[in-house]
Amino acid sequence: MRIWIAALWFSTRLMAADATYDGSRVHYESYGKGQEAVVFIHGWTCDLTFWRGQAPVYEKRRALLVDLPGHGQSDKPEVAYTQERFARAIDAVMRDAKVDRAVLVGHSMGGPVALTFLRLFPAKTKALVMVDAYVPQAPKDDAERARQQAQMDPFLRSFNAPNYKETVQKMIEGMFSEKTTPAQREEIRTKMGATPQQVLASAMQGMFALEAPKTGETYGLPVMAIVAPTNARPGYEARLRTIFPNLRKFELWEGSGHFLMMESPDRFNRSLEEFLAGQ
Repeated sequence: MRIWIAALWFSTRLMAADATYDGSRVHYESYGKGQEAVVFIHGWTCDLTFWRGQAPVYEKRRALLVDLPGHGQSDKPEVAYTQERFARAIDAVMRDAKVDRAVLVGHSMGGPVALTFLRLFPAKTKALVMVDAYVPQAPKDDAERARQQAQMDPFLRSFNAPNYKETVQKMIEGMFSEKTTPAQREEIRTKMGATPQQVLASAMQGMFALEAPKTGETYGLPVMAIVAPTNARPGYEARLRTIFPNLRKFELWEGSGHFLMMESPDRFNRSLEEFLAGQ
């Protein structure tokens, strides 16, 4: 009897499901009930399991964890993996789960995915949580644009090269810190390294093709940002405040790596819970 009750409770809390976008399956997990949810969006070559440390947050509320197209258990068709494709897949998941509005929690590439979703579906976006997230910045002039392009082209081409796995692994190693445990390092290397080349190359190209916010492009919804030192370059917070004047919390975590929600889940969950309580 006790086992049956426990199983029944779990079944009402978690539902693994698939939505459909552009003829392909988008896998997700759904927790709780209601028309407003917290939606967790993973980063480049990751999957929804990278949020397992946030179970104390998502298991007790309406929440969705999504495998972006090409990642995790979602289908991996040979298409262009643009930020718009990812954002529209999030919308497909929300519609399938009957969620009308969401707080989007985006890690790394999940940040620009969330920004793209906000641009496409402003009425469906309640708030944003940017977790060591990339936000594009427009070059100040044509000369800088040309210089940036000259630097970026060889980098992007490297993901289509035969030795692309070496490039991916070097990137991954640079994302760790002293707080990243050996077990976490192995899990991250294995899962990120398993992403098909066509997916990872296209997704990287799509991320850097995202149009930077224009002058005057602002959004008044509540926003929180948690960043590691490598992402907190001079001017990053000020730039976020220009785009998001209602940036309620900006936390710089000294000594943390890119996967800070995995390295310090309790600290991350406290910050996230405090922000969500204010919505």
